[in-house]
Amino acid sequence: MNSILLSTIKQLGIYFLLISLFACESETPGSDYMPPDGSFGLVYSKIFTPSCALSGCHNGEAREPSLTGEDTYNNIFGKTPVNQNAANAMLEYIMASSPDSSFLYQKIAYDSSQFQFGSAMPLGGISLTADQVTFVRQWIVAGAPESGHVADRSLVE
Repeated sequence: MNSILLSTIKQLGIYFLLISLFACESETPGSDYMPPDGSFGLVYSKIFTPSCALSGCHNGEAREPSLTGEDTYNNIFGKTPVNQNAANAMLEYIMASSPDSSFLYQKIAYDSSQFQFGSAMPLGGISLTADQVTFVRQWIVAGAPESGHVADRSLVE
């Protein structure tokens, strides 16, 4: 009986490990949304779409906030995170002009973050370049506008 139980536990452990490794499959969201021309549009198309808005992640089906479609900006700008520790620390997903108070930035700059709540993002073995992280920081410092170029686009193009 014990060997059957151990075998079942091992199989479940392997199953859950595989699920966690492949939870964020590289799948393009089915949205026809075209973000506005500007730094947010580049964050959306160069960072969110290929790295975050994936099946099992922030594609509007699994985790909040949804980072796909026309509501993306409204889902993150000035909104309180669902992560209770981040909410208690008075972070917002994106707080204009303050990357230090922006949970999204803290998640992508996780190793140097003072707010290491949950896991570093993005999950699934995908990682952002230092230039991409710098671009997001510049965009937030400039007020995180929905339109207009306020960050050095060469960092993501």
